[in-house]
Amino acid sequence: MKDVPAHFSLHPSPFTLHPFPFSPFAVSFKSPEALWLLLLIPAAVFLFAYAARRRMEALRLFFGGREAPEQAYASRVARVRRRRGFLVVLGVAFFILALARPLYGTSVREARRESLDLIIALDVSSSMLAEDIAPSRLERARLAISQLVEQRAGDRIGLVVFSGDAFLQCPLTTDRSAFRLFLDAAGPDLVATPGTDFANALLTARSALADDGEAGPPRPRVLLVVSDGEDHEGRLDEAVDALRDDGVLLLAAGVGTEEGAPIPIYRDGQRVGFKIDRNGEQITSRLEEGVLRDIAGRDGLVRLGSGNGLAEISSRLDRLDRAILDAERYEASAERFQWPLGLALLFLIAERVLALRTIKTTDEELIT
Repeated sequence: MKDVPAHFSLHPSPFTLHPFPFSPFAVSFKSPEALWLLLLIPAAVFLFAYAARRRMEALRLFFGGREAPEQAYASRVARVRRRRGFLVVLGVAFFILALARPLYGTSVREARRESLDLIIALDVSSSMLAEDIAPSRLERARLAISQLVEQRAGDRIGLVVFSGDAFLQCPLTTDRSAFRLFLDAAGPDLVATPGTDFANALLTARSALADDGEAGPPRPRVLLVVSDGEDHEGRLDEAVDALRDDGVLLLAAGVGTEEGAPIPIYRDGQRVGFKIDRNGEQITSRLEEGVLRDIAGRDGLVRLGSGNGLAEISSRLDRLDRAILDAERYEASAERFQWPLGLALLFLIAERVLALRTIKTTDEELIT
């Protein structure tokens, strides 16, 4: 979609000004609500003039109408003060115009449609039901994935779910609604094989990235593994090496805490207890970042729930050179806030110069 300012209309705007009669050009404002601040200028001028008048009346009353050197000096100071006030008012007025972001003429812009391919491998093993991160590891992971997907406009995103086995839940797509449906359905009941097999998940994701079935320029490919890190199968190094040889960027997001939590057991949507081992002891599941670090390296691993984990993932994706699918050049209104802003600074600097000259002249007169 073209980046057309929200104010653009085929009909004349109340904030559109024609600089010259019959001119084909017009000045408009991208933030016209800032122009309401100009109503404060007349009030400020009135208060300044009223204060200056009261000051001169007080001086005449003090000197009793007599001509005196002090009164002449006070009159000169009053004239300089009026000039300084005039410069300040002009500076503030032009600063307000700059805040309104005036638009005049046109400039050529380019709109690009960029994209990358992102496969998210979500661990749905029973340990992801642990509640050391509220409401649970799996729910927190799904929420973070949903937020990340909404930020990745234009990217194709797919979903692999895995535990002891893995399969492609959602192929690469730009349909965010379809992806959310598949994401919401992801849970331990989707994969019958218990355990956590990272190697199978990575190889399934590799196949999904290789068989995208769409022509066009090659896109950067990324695999994001979201898990609590408990690996029960091994064979991980071969899968990691295969993906890196394919040029796939590997990222990982850990879910859980080192303290861990018991693994709840649900039946018909109700929690009926917690998992126990062969000795009848309650099993505590903890976040194990070692496996995730083996996949993504030290720099590619983040932790969900730490406050900035999602932002770090998005930042890594933003730094990639995404494939340019198409580009379109178009004319758009040119923003000219620099002009009134430059005039505002010029008037304010002139006021400061005049003030310093007045102080210097006053000191010289007092010395003499």
